[in-house]
Amino acid sequence: MILKRQTVWLLTMLSLIIVLSVYYISMDRVQDPQTAVTDIEETTNDESMEEELEFEWVDGDDITFVELDDVEDVLGDAGLSEQMNTDEMFDTIRLQRQDARGRLNEEYTNVIVSAETDPEIQVEALEKIENLQAMSQQEEMVETIIRSKGYEDALVMTEDNQVNIYVKSNELTTEQVTEINQLAYEHLGIESIRVGFHAGD
Repeated sequence: MILKRQTVWLLTMLSLIIVLSVYYISMDRVQDPQTAVTDIEETTNDESMEEELEFEWVDGDDITFVELDDVEDVLGDAGLSEQMNTDEMFDTIRLQRQDARGRLNEEYTNVIVSAETDPEIQVEALEKIENLQAMSQQEEMVETIIRSKGYEDALVMTEDNQVNIYVKSNELTTEQVTEINQLAYEHLGIESIRVGFHAGD
């Protein structure tokens, strides 16, 4: 029985090493060095943030539009500075998303490497790491596709079977939003999608 547990633990560790290696390689490849920062100022002044960086919405019968407050819901307590321009806001949200995912990966890794954790729980934590990595790659793919459509920038954030998409654009037509919804559904497989846009500076 002890030998079996050791074998399962060893296989789990090897799988973790492979997954983390692929994850860090992919993160190094997609990260923009011009927008990478090591320290992000945090603020809880949500009201001022909304006044400075307000998203505009397009009316549509079958389209739900995302509010800027939802960025706080996804990222946690870290806020956005009211002095940020649109470029800085998008870059900061992207970095905060990456940092939040990194903390989740660290928590799952701690579960896996703990000698006191049952093998079944370790395998479950490994699956969560793999799912998180796959979701991040899919989000980045959708962002790239949206930018290829002529939009200046895009953010795709998935949380609890809900996709929030932020597009940097002066306006969005109902047809454009429908197209964004469709391509997001094709790549993410999630039906609940909300789209908002913010004009560039």
